[in-house]
Amino acid sequence: MKLQYSVLPLLFLGAVSCDKAKEIVRQAEMTVKSEIAKNTAPVKDETIANPELQSQVDQDADGAIFRKDLPFPRYLKVNVTRVHEVVTRTVGRSEIELEKKTVRGTETLITQFERKADQVSYTRSLHQFQEPIPPNTDPTKAPPVKVLAPPAAPCLFVKSGSKWKHAGNDFRSASLAQTISPHFDQLLIENCLSPRELWLGKQRFKVGDQLPVSGNFLPMIVAGSAKGKLLLTLEAFEAVNGHPCGVFAISGDYNRSKAPDFEGKLTDEEVTISSGKIWLSLLYPVILKEELETIQSYKSGGQGGLVNQGQGSVKVSVTRDWVPVAP
Repeated sequence: MKLQYSVLPLLFLGAVSCDKAKEIVRQAEMTVKSEIAKNTAPVKDETIANPELQSQVDQDADGAIFRKDLPFPRYLKVNVTRVHEVVTRTVGRSEIELEKKTVRGTETLITQFERKADQVSYTRSLHQFQEPIPPNTDPTKAPPVKVLAPPAAPCLFVKSGSKWKHAGNDFRSASLAQTISPHFDQLLIENCLSPRELWLGKQRFKVGDQLPVSGNFLPMIVAGSAKGKLLLTLEAFEAVNGHPCGVFAISGDYNRSKAPDFEGKLTDEEVTISSGKIWLSLLYPVILKEELETIQSYKSGGQGGLVNQGQGSVKVSVTRDWVPVAP
């Protein structure tokens, strides 16, 4: 809103006493400050829960229940930001060459998902890699940011019977659908577009409580067919983008085969989590944030392309901005 100022008080100052003039100026300043305050939006602290969502949390003096009873939304928008800080030794193999190298830097992938019942769209807005910038480096000589994949238009998948199919009809679409369709439900869970079948039950959790996770319960934390053992310790209650969560410290190790992504790549991996935190929703069986220090061994490929394998340290950061929307 544009503020309107009157020149009359300025003209009037000459005809009144000094004290009166100061009082008029003071009142004018207060008016201006009041108007500015009205038109300045406060900065939100997204680690504080939205009051409407917090009112649905089942928590009392004995602890909180991680709910699974609420109907899971079928219309969702999820923005996912993945950042991997890596120091790995890699081997890339194709039909014509074998390349070995050490990779250091930060990979960033930002994607958007939208689910409308039996339709899911996937959009890649950023996928880049930044090598480390040495201290005191001339900015003009800093390593350039490498674009690993350009932004892409939405890629649409539709459910036909019990299977998900790519909506495109070109060769690449058909190849992509053939690769990831058997794993599509896992992709939905990983990106909070479907609920995790296993969750924390009806036990109330307080800060300090521990939960070993292994065997048939591992998919509660690691989507897909995984083996291993993890230890969770509840450290705090905190929100992710306003959504109330329980924050668990996590450590342990697991392995899984053919972990998919929406680009058609399948990865076999062995992961040791030396330390980290995960944010589990208090309202729905979804994981909204991860901050992990890991050692990983992996082998990945897909759609007849380059096969990569490597081993090293990976600092993982994943944030999922999860928003139910009206149908």
